Amino acid sequence: MKFYTNCIAIVTACTLFAAVPVAVADDDEAATITEEDIEYSPEEQIVHVGQPIRIVNKDPFEHKSRVTEQTAGGGLGYIALRDHIDKPGTSYTFKLDKPGSYEIRCLLHDGMTAAIKVVK
Repeated sequence: MKFYTNCIAIVTACTLFAAVPVAVADDDEAATITEEDIEYSPEEQIVHVGQPIRIVNKDPFEHKSRVTEQTAGGGLGYIALRDHIDKPGTSYTFKLDKPGSYEIRCLLHDGMTAAIKVVK
């Protein structure tokens, strides 16, 4: 019975964590966030300070990305990347030089957001 209970707990934990895709990129390679079907993928990207972050637009239309630091109280802080126009089929790369939590948001498509966590 204990084995069965442990298996249920593991399956439940895996199901909960699988609900939010999280990607962790190596220090020396660019972390990639894709814009496709009016979503950013993955929903959360973990990078190191100064690591390149590449945004790839796979949609047939433009996006307008803004990256904003999230404050400890849950609000938005300074704008780290201001209103970048992402043309269809293109990509661009930027870096974040300060540890913390950031939000990437498309200003053209309501609800299109993802999280970027920058660690040392």
